[in-house]
Amino acid sequence: MITIAIRVREIVSSNVDSLVSTAGEPRKMLRLLQSEIEETLIALHGDAAKAKRQQARLEEAATRLAAAAEEWTGKAKIAVDHGREDLARAALLTREAERAKAADAAASAAALTDQIAEATSVIADLEAKRAAIAGRIAELAKAENAARPSPAADTHVDRRIDRIDALERRAGFADLPVDAPTPAALDDEIAQLQKASAIEAELAALKAGAPAPSKKASGKKNG
Repeated sequence: MITIAIRVREIVSSNVDSLVSTAGEPRKMLRLLQSEIEETLIALHGDAAKAKRQQARLEEAATRLAAAAEEWTGKAKIAVDHGREDLARAALLTREAERAKAADAAASAAALTDQIAEATSVIADLEAKRAAIAGRIAELAKAENAARPSPAADTHVDRRIDRIDALERRAGFADLPVDAPTPAALDDEIAQLQKASAIEAELAALKAGAPAPSKKASGKKNG
């Protein structure tokens, strides 16, 4: 979406009067620009709607994952109460993994905000440009003395059309995933050690607060 916005800025910043004065066939040039703007508006509206739906899904997933992650703390406490330290440790590790997923989903949703804002801004600019071009075409239609295009003007028109064609090809892009950098093995190992230390500390705290096993309950089991 951002790539489309950057390319479209060339059209938005173009000077209509300058194009008309230098083009051999000004009305043809303006119609080409008008058509390109309309096609790009359709693509941008579609991309913006897609980004909004994706953002809503990510925000919902982040909330759901965060709530589910915190349930593992209670499960770890239950495991400790029953003397299952292995289950408690696994529960706490699962909680941390779910928290990380929730954070990733929230970050992805936030990253879409700028793309949506950029698309909205470009759409407004293109709408204004389309209106200006439509008005200029109407003025030229009333002119009776349209000049024939000169070779130099033809060359300029060809260059402009080539640029528009290139923009049209780029406008059909899909959101591409950005390759995330792979962390160094040493950093990853140290991070795992830090996570393990935090889990062990919380596990020790849970064990310290766990009630002692009932001797009466133990005797009934042995009988």
